[in-house]
Amino acid sequence: MAKTQTIRGLQVFISDIRACQNREQETKRVDKELAKIRGKFGDDKKNLTAYDRKKYVWKLLYVYMLGFDVEFGHKQACDLIPSAKYSEKQVGYMACSILMNEKDEFLRLAINGIHNDLISRNEAFQSLALTFVANIAGQEMAE
Repeated sequence: MAKTQTIRGLQVFISDIRACQNREQETKRVDKELAKIRGKFGDDKKNLTAYDRKKYVWKLLYVYMLGFDVEFGHKQACDLIPSAKYSEKQVGYMACSILMNEKDEFLRLAINGIHNDLISRNEAFQSLALTFVANIAGQEMAE
Protein backbone atom coordinates (compact mmCIF):
# COMPACT_ATOMS: atom_id res chain seq x y z
CA MET A 1 0.00 0.00 0.00
CA ALA A 2 1.27 3.46 -0.85
CA LYS A 3 2.57 5.62 1.94
CA THR A 4 0.62 8.86 2.20
CA GLN A 5 2.31 11.96 3.42
CA THR A 6 0.29 14.67 5.08
CA ILE A 7 1.32 18.26 4.75
CA ARG A 8 0.57 19.64 8.18
CA GLY A 9 1.05 23.32 7.28
CA LEU A 10 -1.45 22.99 4.44
CA GLN A 11 -4.00 21.34 6.73
CA VAL A 12 -3.64 24.11 9.31
CA PHE A 13 -3.99 26.79 6.62
CA ILE A 14 -7.17 25.21 5.24
CA SER A 15 -8.59 24.89 8.76
CA ASP A 16 -7.83 28.56 9.41
CA ILE A 17 -9.59 29.59 6.20
CA ARG A 18 -12.63 27.46 6.97
CA ALA A 19 -12.84 28.98 10.45
CA CYS A 20 -13.08 32.52 9.09
CA GLN A 21 -16.45 34.13 9.80
CA ASN A 22 -16.52 36.45 6.78
CA ARG A 23 -14.72 37.33 3.57
CA GLU A 24 -12.70 40.07 5.26
CA GLN A 25 -11.15 37.62 7.74
CA GLU A 26 -10.48 35.19 4.92
CA THR A 27 -8.77 37.89 2.85
CA LYS A 28 -6.64 38.92 5.81
CA ARG A 29 -5.53 35.31 6.43
CA VAL A 30 -4.81 34.71 2.74
CA ASP A 31 -2.79 37.93 2.47
CA LYS A 32 -0.75 36.92 5.50
CA GLU A 33 -0.03 33.49 3.99
CA LEU A 34 0.81 34.93 0.56
CA ALA A 35 3.28 37.34 2.17
CA LYS A 36 4.91 34.43 4.00
CA ILE A 37 5.16 32.34 0.83
CA ARG A 38 6.45 35.28 -1.20
CA GLY A 39 9.16 35.78 1.43
CA LYS A 40 10.15 32.12 1.32
CA PHE A 41 10.25 32.03 -2.48
CA GLY A 42 11.93 35.42 -2.78
CA ASP A 43 14.82 34.66 -0.45
CA ASP A 44 17.33 32.98 -2.77
CA LYS A 45 19.81 32.48 0.05
CA LYS A 46 17.50 30.03 1.77
CA ASN A 47 17.31 26.73 0.00
CA LEU A 48 13.81 25.37 0.35
CA THR A 49 13.43 21.64 0.73
CA ALA A 50 11.28 19.82 -1.80
CA TYR A 51 8.71 19.30 0.96
CA ASP A 52 8.51 23.04 1.63
CA ARG A 53 8.25 23.86 -2.07
CA LYS A 54 5.43 21.33 -2.44
CA LYS A 55 3.63 22.70 0.61
CA TYR A 56 3.81 26.30 -0.58
CA VAL A 57 2.75 25.45 -4.12
CA TRP A 58 -0.26 23.50 -2.77
CA LYS A 59 -1.15 26.53 -0.66
CA LEU A 60 -0.94 28.76 -3.73
CA LEU A 61 -3.28 26.41 -5.60
CA TYR A 62 -5.75 26.49 -2.73
CA VAL A 63 -5.63 30.29 -2.62
CA TYR A 64 -6.18 30.39 -6.38
CA MET A 65 -9.17 28.06 -6.09
CA LEU A 66 -10.64 30.39 -3.46
CA GLY A 67 -10.71 33.09 -6.13
CA PHE A 68 -7.65 35.13 -5.20
CA ASP A 69 -5.00 36.18 -7.72
CA VAL A 70 -1.74 34.26 -7.57
CA GLU A 71 0.89 36.24 -9.40
CA PHE A 72 3.99 34.43 -8.19
CA GLY A 73 5.18 30.89 -7.58
CA HIS A 74 4.98 29.81 -11.20
CA LYS A 75 8.72 29.29 -11.43
CA GLN A 76 8.73 27.18 -8.27
CA ALA A 77 5.92 25.06 -9.68
CA CYS A 78 7.92 24.55 -12.89
CA ASP A 79 10.98 23.62 -10.82
CA LEU A 80 9.07 20.65 -9.37
CA ILE A 81 8.44 19.03 -12.78
CA PRO A 82 12.00 17.68 -13.37
CA SER A 83 12.06 16.09 -9.90
CA ALA A 84 12.76 12.38 -9.56
CA LYS A 85 9.94 11.93 -7.01
CA TYR A 86 6.41 11.33 -8.24
CA SER A 87 4.79 13.42 -5.49
CA GLU A 88 6.86 16.47 -6.45
CA LYS A 89 6.21 16.00 -10.17
CA GLN A 90 2.50 15.65 -9.52
CA VAL A 91 2.36 18.96 -7.66
CA GLY A 92 4.41 20.68 -10.36
CA TYR A 93 2.24 19.42 -13.19
CA MET A 94 -0.97 20.20 -11.31
CA ALA A 95 0.10 23.74 -10.44
CA CYS A 96 1.37 24.50 -13.94
CA SER A 97 -1.80 23.19 -15.55
CA ILE A 98 -4.02 25.26 -13.27
CA LEU A 99 -2.03 28.49 -12.96
CA MET A 100 -0.69 28.77 -16.51
CA ASN A 101 -1.90 28.83 -20.08
CA GLU A 102 -0.17 27.95 -23.35
CA LYS A 103 1.25 31.47 -23.76
CA ASP A 104 2.88 31.64 -20.34
CA GLU A 105 6.62 32.35 -20.40
CA PHE A 106 7.31 29.94 -17.55
CA LEU A 107 6.26 26.95 -19.65
CA ARG A 108 9.58 27.24 -21.47
CA LEU A 109 11.27 26.36 -18.19
CA ALA A 110 9.37 23.10 -18.03
CA ILE A 111 9.77 21.88 -21.62
CA ASN A 112 12.90 19.79 -20.99
CA GLY A 113 11.39 18.16 -17.92
CA ILE A 114 8.20 17.36 -19.81
CA HIS A 115 10.19 15.92 -22.72
CA ASN A 116 12.22 13.75 -20.35
CA ASP A 117 9.04 12.45 -18.73
CA LEU A 118 7.53 11.64 -22.12
CA ILE A 119 10.53 9.50 -23.10
CA SER A 120 10.88 8.02 -19.61
CA ARG A 121 10.35 4.34 -18.95
CA ASN A 122 8.19 5.24 -15.96
CA GLU A 123 4.53 5.04 -17.01
CA ALA A 124 3.36 7.31 -14.17
CA PHE A 125 5.73 10.07 -15.32
CA GLN A 126 4.59 9.59 -18.92
CA SER A 127 0.96 9.87 -17.84
CA LEU A 128 1.58 13.12 -15.99
CA ALA A 129 3.41 14.61 -18.96
CA LEU A 130 0.83 13.46 -21.53
CA THR A 131 -2.05 14.82 -19.48
CA PHE A 132 -0.28 18.14 -19.09
CA VAL A 133 0.55 18.42 -22.78
CA ALA A 134 -3.00 17.49 -23.76
CA ASN A 135 -4.47 20.19 -21.55
CA ILE A 136 -2.01 23.05 -21.82
CA ALA A 137 0.37 22.67 -24.72
CA GLY A 138 0.28 24.95 -27.69
CA GLN A 139 2.09 25.03 -31.02
CA GLU A 140 5.55 25.53 -29.53
CA MET A 141 5.35 22.53 -27.21
CA ALA A 142 3.91 20.29 -29.94
CA GLU A 143 7.02 20.88 -32.03
